[in-house]
Amino acid sequence: MKKINISNINALQFFQLARYGTLLLIGILFSKSEFGKTNIGHYEIFLLIAGAFTFFWVNGLLKALLPLSAEKGKESRPILIFNAFLVLLAFSLLSSILFLVCNQPFSNLLLNGNEVPMPFLLALYIFINSPALIVEYVYLANNRAKSILVYAIVSFSLMIAAVGVPPYLGLGLNYVLTGLLMISILRFSWLLFVLKKYSKAEFNWPIIKEFLIVGAPLVLSTFLSSSASYIDGFIVSSQFSLDDLAVFKYGARELPLALILANSLSLAMLPQFAQKNIDSPLAELRSETLRLSWLLFPLSIVLLLTSHWLFPLVFNAQFEGSATIFNIYILLIISRLLFPQTILTAKRANRILVQASLFEIIINVSASIFLASKIGIAGVAYGTFIAYFFEKIYLIIACKKQLGINLTQYVPTRIYFFFSFVTAITFVFVEYLIY
Repeated sequence: MKKINISNINALQFFQLARYGTLLLIGILFSKSEFGKTNIGHYEIFLLIAGAFTFFWVNGLLKALLPLSAEKGKESRPILIFNAFLVLLAFSLLSSILFLVCNQPFSNLLLNGNEVPMPFLLALYIFINSPALIVEYVYLANNRAKSILVYAIVSFSLMIAAVGVPPYLGLGLNYVLTGLLMISILRFSWLLFVLKKYSKAEFNWPIIKEFLIVGAPLVLSTFLSSSASYIDGFIVSSQFSLDDLAVFKYGARELPLALILANSLSLAMLPQFAQKNIDSPLAELRSETLRLSWLLFPLSIVLLLTSHWLFPLVFNAQFEGSATIFNIYILLIISRLLFPQTILTAKRANRILVQASLFEIIINVSASIFLASKIGIAGVAYGTFIAYFFEKIYLIIACKKQLGINLTQYVPTRIYFFFSFVTAITFVFVEYLIY
């Protein structure tokens, strides 16, 4: 490991890929065992609820941690890290209590009357797992990229063993969820070791207050911009069976390479667009979008053509219907490779971004429910595509009206529209002519 030269960005990308790969592999292991679609549906509900109660404040506060740690410097950074941990621990406790209070109405309203699997274990999982998510960010704040690699390899390998293997031993859902909790306990234990090394146990209210002030708008923006997967999951769980939820969740996966490369490009370009003269950044964004188009669109087209063959092979024949959901999510590449939000974020057009996110949620919910009633669970995926696409159109128009920046200045329109057309035609060919 000492001979490997790796940056923080590369380490974080590896961590994200490892997490995605682990969830995918566990899904494959479940489908190849005797675990069954109903148990898979219960497992997905468990993760869905845990994420719904925590994703927005965890991600929002962690986004605030890195810039604050850079500002604090070596002397104050350990105190910030410890107090950030205290904040996450407090929010985790509140989320656990809130879940227990809302458990029954939550089940009746959003889970189609299905009981939440092992609710007290789920509450404990929320309390322990959420603070443990700070580990990789503490490593990032202290430029320990290689430690992120080691942590990812060890923790995700243990997760595969604890969660993916029990069904092969004839063990049921309770053992799988207990294994998930055990991994969270191990991660929390490792967090305590990391805190002992990189933090200073000193309660500091001014730092907590600053952390919350910086994090609050990020929590709101994360809630608005990243809630689509949870909205989709709850619409399916409230309208369809657990088996349908399993089929949907196995298909509702965007191309991970597209997500990571697009998000990395957007984040990397923010400092450049913050300057006054943005002619050069616009040209660079256009060039990078062209490069990503040549990579991601052909890959997406190949996946569209092969998904109906791959899903029964990788999972099993019961999940052939997941291929259609997956193909609809592949279409999201058309909106992912548009970056008006990068320019607007750098120019602090927060009001426009919030408006766009609100419209996206409204359209997602209404379109998904309407289409689901007409064509089944595939309608939920179509609703997400429509909502994402509308949001990007809204931001493109806002970018033109507010900043005077045309789409052609940051998007290679000929190549982009050509690939978008070919991708859409391929989707129609596969879904409506072949299958």
